[in-house]
Amino acid sequence: MSSPGDAISREVARQAAHWLMLMHDECTSAAEQQACARWRAADPAHERAWQRADRVRRQLGLLPPEMAMGTLNRQRRQALKNLLVLAALVPAGYVGYQATPWREWQADHRTAIGERLQVKLQDGSLVDLNTGTAINVYFNAEQRLIQLLRGEILVDSGADPDHPVHRPLRVTTAQGRMQALGTRFSVRQLDDTTHLAVLQGQVRVEPLHAASRVINAGEQVSFASTYISQPTPVLEQDTRWTTGQLVVDDLPLGDFLRELNRISGGFQLENTDAILAALPRTLPVQVAYRTRYWVSVSKK
Repeated sequence: MSSPGDAISREVARQAAHWLMLMHDECTSAAEQQACARWRAADPAHERAWQRADRVRRQLGLLPPEMAMGTLNRQRRQALKNLLVLAALVPAGYVGYQATPWREWQADHRTAIGERLQVKLQDGSLVDLNTGTAINVYFNAEQRLIQLLRGEILVDSGADPDHPVHRPLRVTTAQGRMQALGTRFSVRQLDDTTHLAVLQGQVRVEPLHAASRVINAGEQVSFASTYISQPTPVLEQDTRWTTGQLVVDDLPLGDFLRELNRISGGFQLENTDAILAALPRTLPVQVAYRTRYWVSVSKK
């Protein structure tokens, strides 16, 4: 439980945010690092503010470790600084809960529920975003990086013709990193794991705390931060969402409708009313419309 002595002033919170962002800039000097250390040691409130803000920065994955704060534009830097100030002022758990949507709203590209989008990146890569997806894109002299915050993407890697030096194309999730080896592949961020399906070429999977592994075309795996599953064959139907279809065959419905056990069929994602209307004709369920936007599905 916090005591009155744990309170942090807004001015100290601003200072903590300033030092935290400065220490993650690739141009930080040795003198600035020493000044930051002196500031942290000068008052216990300074260190508390630093720890709160930094904990939230790490928990939310506000910036991939490969990138520096200096790569952000002015608008995104200011938004991030405001969030770090808030993180220093209130308990980290509260900020983590409240700020997760903020990270997705500030994403470079995102889709709402029921929406799909294709983005062409500056290197020629095509990225399809499934429904409810958010990504950030970071390109620098050394690499091309896509940060998957939520949802699912299909990546068709480009040749990067305008850059004189080859830059690896990488995708990061909460569990680790994937590097394309001239390829086409899909990545889905789940609650505790990442799912990868390689359609063409190869992808190197690098979990946070496990050995890397190369996945070949026609293979799919799931991985957490500490392991990679054994590869299984890719199912062609798993990427039908790019054409607006959801295809299921003997698939558990925990992610679709938790009240049902299993279904088989193909559905257009945009026409949810048709999907709901079709269910009672083929399954022992009933669909009840309380309002236009409130629909319940239950077993008969």
